[in-house]
Amino acid sequence: MKKIFSLFFNSYFLLLLLPFSFSTLAESNYYEKIKETREEVSDDVSKYVYDKIINRNLDEQRSKRDPNTQFGLHGMEIPAINADGDIKKIDEVYSLLAHAGVDSLRSFETCWHRISDKNGNPNNFKQLDFQLQKAKEYDFSLLFVFGYPPAKFTVANNKLSAVNERFYNEYEHYLDVTLARIKGHNVEYLELANEVDAPAVWWINSTPAQYVQEMKMLKEAINRSGENFKTVAFSATYSRNDSLGGGKGGRRFVDEAFRLGIDKYTDAYSIHHFVYPKDDLPNYIREEQKKFKLKSKPIFDTEQLDTSIEFQRDSNPYDMIKIFARAFFFYDMKRVDYFLAQDRFLNNRLYSSGLFDVNWKPKLRLLAYAMAVDSMKGKELVGRYFPGNGIEAYILKENGKENNYSIVAWNNNKNDASTLTGVKGSVSVEKWNLDVENNVDAEKGIALDNKPIAIYTSQLPDWRLDDNERVIKNTLPSHAPMPFD
Repeated sequence: MKKIFSLFFNSYFLLLLLPFSFSTLAESNYYEKIKETREEVSDDVSKYVYDKIINRNLDEQRSKRDPNTQFGLHGMEIPAINADGDIKKIDEVYSLLAHAGVDSLRSFETCWHRISDKNGNPNNFKQLDFQLQKAKEYDFSLLFVFGYPPAKFTVANNKLSAVNERFYNEYEHYLDVTLARIKGHNVEYLELANEVDAPAVWWINSTPAQYVQEMKMLKEAINRSGENFKTVAFSATYSRNDSLGGGKGGRRFVDEAFRLGIDKYTDAYSIHHFVYPKDDLPNYIREEQKKFKLKSKPIFDTEQLDTSIEFQRDSNPYDMIKIFARAFFFYDMKRVDYFLAQDRFLNNRLYSSGLFDVNWKPKLRLLAYAMAVDSMKGKELVGRYFPGNGIEAYILKENGKENNYSIVAWNNNKNDASTLTGVKGSVSVEKWNLDVENNVDAEKGIALDNKPIAIYTSQLPDWRLDDNERVIKNTLPSHAPMPFD
């Protein structure tokens, strides 16, 4: 059984972390499988999306950038993005993402095993240089994942594990060379490894002490470089409750890392795939900081599906708007990296949450991403409104501006329509697909269903706002993907 388990995970991570081509079977099945979802993939839909996105004001998207509402994206790396690929098509993708309002890209391209030769020397920079070049060309910042050596330099003879201490000199060399390579580019964050609180999967036969030591060495290398890269720890996923991760994983792993002093070497913490409101993963990280009497540091969500593969057929393109609203304005996370850029097969299962299809044609999800940008980027929370009839609403205010509000709202009861009353002022409404209705008469209320809308108004609504406890009691549970999902 152990051997079968190992083969399963090795095949999964080989697909996830290494360049590959879709199998012929997978490619031929894509258009059959996508029909089982609600994605509406077709040439006509792609043209509809392209025309709407490409006409957005690029300068406006960049001017609204804000450290408290960072719109990120995972997946603009190999195998999806390749320096030897169709450059014209790749450029079009980057351009569409910029016009949609993407701020930053998350990539594994700096992992030691990706940029090394067979002897572990960090000298294979073709893909990394290409991503750096494109990010600079289209004005994206970058978050890179570090660590993960070639297998022979690890404690488990597996690239998804810690560096064997016998090779710390080689690890330091990899860090110094790689940091020098990314110098002069808009690289903001360096995240060490991935979902390390799932040690049977992403931190194999490795310990919190080894993780803290590698983070310490990364921080020291940054200091040597003279750059201002910020470090990010954990990308926690098993820590969403007490039961996941076994005796040494999950919350046991995170707690031990804090006890060993990881906070001395980190600038931010990250989680993956929060579940709303079934668990409170971001708040667990905050409680750990309080437990050890530490100053609060930002929490990022560096991978977020709108649903797990289990409920893919029930996923709507516009559901991601709810994810961004909850991440920024319920959980107070400062960055969300949507998962993922392009539809793909992983372990023979289709992930249809991409902003683009397998041929890099834009999907309806790109419109929803852009609507989330319009309504949330650069905004701060005024309050939440949950009247108890399925309505979920976030009242936001543009930073530094009076009488400029946006209300992101929807009805969680999928089959019910409702009327949102109490909205005042000069009102316009943006739908999830970027259609806008101006000069809306809101006195009789605004129709609301499960498709989020953004209401732009000059006055605050006449509502009694809610605290987190009341919000949780009035919402529906969802499901988080685990590392094997």
